[in-house]
Amino acid sequence: MKLNRRECLRFALVAGAGVIAGCQPMLRRAMAPPPLVTGLPARKHLPDDVLWLNRVTFGVTLTELDRLAEMGKIAYLEQQLHPNEMGEQWLVRLRLRGFEIFQTAPAELGDLPVPEVLRQLQQHAILRAVYSRYQLHERMVDFWRDHFNVTASKGLCAYYLPQYERDVLRKHALGRFPDLLKATARSPAMLLYLDNYRNRRGVPNENYARELMELHTLGVHGGYTQRDVQEVARCFTGWTVEERFLRPRGTFRFDHAQHDDGEKRVLERYIPSGGGESDGERVLEMLAMHPSTAKHLCRKLCVHFMGHAPDATVHRLSEVYLSTGGDISEVLRELLLSEEFLQSPPAFKRPFDYMVSALRALYALTDGNRPLQEHLEKMGQPLYRWPLPDGYPHGEEAWKGTLLERWNFAIALCANEIRGTQVDLPALVGKLPVTDALLQTIFCLPPDTPSIRSLRERLHGTLAQQAALILASPQFQWRYGREA
Repeated sequence: MKLNRRECLRFALVAGAGVIAGCQPMLRRAMAPPPLVTGLPARKHLPDDVLWLNRVTFGVTLTELDRLAEMGKIAYLEQQLHPNEMGEQWLVRLRLRGFEIFQTAPAELGDLPVPEVLRQLQQHAILRAVYSRYQLHERMVDFWRDHFNVTASKGLCAYYLPQYERDVLRKHALGRFPDLLKATARSPAMLLYLDNYRNRRGVPNENYARELMELHTLGVHGGYTQRDVQEVARCFTGWTVEERFLRPRGTFRFDHAQHDDGEKRVLERYIPSGGGESDGERVLEMLAMHPSTAKHLCRKLCVHFMGHAPDATVHRLSEVYLSTGGDISEVLRELLLSEEFLQSPPAFKRPFDYMVSALRALYALTDGNRPLQEHLEKMGQPLYRWPLPDGYPHGEEAWKGTLLERWNFAIALCANEIRGTQVDLPALVGKLPVTDALLQTIFCLPPDTPSIRSLRERLHGTLAQQAALILASPQFQWRYGREA
């Protein structure tokens, strides 16, 4: 991979405070976006590449548009579907390797207070979302983080979340869903969160079995009964976390002595007695490739990327899912290259999406640390803190009460009042008219685009005030969609 000067220096902030102190002038120059392109096509509908990238990534930038134009959509998507850690800028890799929580076994993290584990978890997620070259992978990690939600607020779950994120969600984010499902079922984080570590012969705990079918696979109307929940719980008796002395504590353990080895019947299929650990494995395979699971997952993927889920699109994606053995990359390829994807209406950004898209739009230098995380918490989406197993919701109704905190974040960001986060607005506008340069850099659209023109007429004040007004505007609260 050829690393140019801009890519190298742009991410130096995350390489450590010592490096930052000596490189600040160069960092400011490196963070400037490409020269603004004049005369972008002003048409009724949003330019397809801008709309497409704004859904595929955490926020379109002029730099990302240049990459897409150079590679072409097909090659760009293939690169996104096959992330390679070595393909990241080396300073990004260096900074991401510095997280103690990802270098330490869960059983040894007990010396760290839970708030410190959470701080590092959120910092890691923010840095990857803002700076990773593989934006689609980050969007899918965000999707699975909610789909297989585990809260740090319950018991010892926080200490198992780094392993869960690294070895389960990130590893399988673009792979086969059956593999991801099996990995979550064996994860100590999930076993603790949904109480399956206490699921024993004679006293089954149904919590994991219920959420496995209702949220992780079939969906609430997926065709299962309370009897199925009870039988699935029996299948997973004995799936627990290793706690014995001189054993690899904090890892998955199958305790055969606590397993109900009798015959079971799940979704009208018999599971013979004596299966042991394979009882649970058979259930996972059965559920992963069930048509209801295909429909449930594909509907959620449509909402995540499009903001809505047309029945015809969900049906077509479900067929791809079932015909490819649950290959998520194949489903995404079908979705992201579809005409429906380009015709999607605007989708309201969740707080994490909003924050990351603002940082990307302004080419911000950030360490992703606690001051920035506090703004995310005030906006209502502190990562790993949603208490329920269904994950943070989508849609305007769930988040419209957080607009004031979004405006406060926009003002603080543009005024450089967030410690550890900097924007260089003069470098963004150069010698061009301030308002037009800001609009074109942030939205990647010409200022006379219909949806932008009305905003342009209302902008006034200093450079920082205008930038904050743009980030606080209704136009920036939504992922782009087709204009009516």
